[in-house]
Amino acid sequence: MTVMTALVIFPPHTVQAIAVPIMRQYAANTILRICGHMTLLAPFVPFEEAEQAAETLHTVCARIKPFEVTLSGYGHFPKVAFMQPADPLPIKSLFRKTFDAFPLYPPYGGAFGSDLHPHLTVAEFATEDELRTTWLPDYAPLTFIVDRIHLIYGTDDPLPWLTYSAIPLGG
Repeated sequence: MTVMTALVIFPPHTVQAIAVPIMRQYAANTILRICGHMTLLAPFVPFEEAEQAAETLHTVCARIKPFEVTLSGYGHFPKVAFMQPADPLPIKSLFRKTFDAFPLYPPYGGAFGSDLHPHLTVAEFATEDELRTTWLPDYAPLTFIVDRIHLIYGTDDPLPWLTYSAIPLGG
């Protein structure tokens, strides 16, 4: 069993209250492993390097001010629906600073390039047609403060991923 790591933002309960019920219905396998989150870097460092990565992240994140994120509406990738940030730039700035410190670990292993499209996945579908015909509930814009990121770890097994380190944003 290989233990993997990732770097994520966990939105607060106000967001989870919208995301989790949708995920239970449309992303049941994902919700078994992790609640609603916004990925910054995954896969991230080998688990054996997590302690050193956490130390580096504490230094990097100490220079980044907490910021607001507002989720508003849905977007989609092929066969995936997600809650989208109204302004992705603060998340992209956080991503860029963490990726600059760990250039060997592009988002999603580089499968989509070395940039990030910030999102919170809530639904996964077998076909594009299923995505197009599924109704997702409207929600009022949700604003929250990102004041920390989480270095998490887990496996491909249907077991929950856990926080290795919560890294505060400073500044």
